[in-house]
Amino acid sequence: MRAFIALELPEKIRTSLRENLVSGEIKTEIGKIQRELKIAGVQAKWVKPEIAHLTLAFLGSITPNQVEPIGKILEVSASQIKPISLSLSKIGCFPSLAKAKIIFVSLEGELEKLNDLAKEIRHGLKREKIYFDEKPFVNHITLGRIKKRQNLIRLIEKIKVKRVEFVVSEVSLTKSILTESGPTYKILKSCSLSSPKKTV
Repeated sequence: MRAFIALELPEKIRTSLRENLVSGEIKTEIGKIQRELKIAGVQAKWVKPEIAHLTLAFLGSITPNQVEPIGKILEVSASQIKPISLSLSKIGCFPSLAKAKIIFVSLEGELEKLNDLAKEIRHGLKREKIYFDEKPFVNHITLGRIKKRQNLIRLIEKIKVKRVEFVVSEVSLTKSILTESGPTYKILKSCSLSSPKKTV
């Protein structure tokens, strides 16, 4: 089965320490960015906002027997990292604006914690000899896949990203099921980020 490890986007965002906004707002904001990109003229196959996520490691094909050891890696890694505060930053493309194939929104905030979590999970996968795509981790939320070559520099510079803040606190092993209408996801294992346990 096709699978990946990702941080789940929360159902709420916050604009201050005292204010929580309505359910689903972060994914609503991603949808707004996609609509603005469409209006600007960007042609892409867009990711449905409700399934948007922050990928930490793409595993490709795994077997049912690998679910348990991957789950243990997530448990150990998640126990060492507190929930991570992030915010939407700016629009970018892979591999570059000139040769764009993927369009995404990058993140800012507690990036050191985010990078540490990704590194810890990847080290665990290596120890267990579980294959994953070893391209360097780049924080991003995929917005869409570009249909044809376009002058994205001119189009993207029109888009102003609202720097909404949110907290990620769940890391998941997720199964990807490809369908004619696009991928659907099923969480196989989910772990909460938490403070490291003190030993006496």
